[in-house]
Amino acid sequence: MSRRIFLDSIERFASHAAQAEGVPVVPKVVAAQAALESRWGESELAREGNNLFGVKAGSSWSGPVLELPTWEVVDGQRVQTVARFRRYEDFEGAVLDYVRILGRLSWYRDAVEAARYGDPYGYLYGLEARAGEPGWATDPDYARKVLAIMREYGLLEGPHPIWADRVYLNGVNVGAERVSIAHTETAGVKVYVLARPKRMDWRTRLGGAWALITGRWW
Repeated sequence: MSRRIFLDSIERFASHAAQAEGVPVVPKVVAAQAALESRWGESELAREGNNLFGVKAGSSWSGPVLELPTWEVVDGQRVQTVARFRRYEDFEGAVLDYVRILGRLSWYRDAVEAARYGDPYGYLYGLEARAGEPGWATDPDYARKVLAIMREYGLLEGPHPIWADRVYLNGVNVGAERVSIAHTETAGVKVYVLARPKRMDWRTRLGGAWALITGRWW
């Protein structure tokens, strides 16, 4: 299977799974993740267990498993260990389980919210570990590696990040952590803002989109 066919297949599986489960994802990011984690479907875990994302078999998993050595980053150090991984019937089953995991675990809420707007950067940001919450991968360079694959194969579409010192909503600085911009067919240019409101003890991030500019690109 060529790399282009691999990406197209995983992207198609992700689109179907998202629609079936009612969980928004960014299929192009999912495809790049699968390429990175499974070495384009050629890793032992992918060949023997059809596991594209390194999903481990925890107590909630009642299906077949596969034990293999793996590398993790612990306290900044790369260490090897042996882990039990989920085994799937095919690649499509692995993608379906990925989507279900994102929909079930609350700490991926930012990724799901970003996916509603097709924002690949916000999606990857939402997969990162936070204080007290795990992330999708322990590798601190995970997002950069996924983005590198997306750039190489022309998968980076949708909102693009922009620099902003501060963003105000109704005169209040919302403490923006990430801002991206995209052109839409119906609302012109939209700016997407992921922010943690200042002076408010909110645990959940404020994820939303405000049409700050109503004109269109010319």
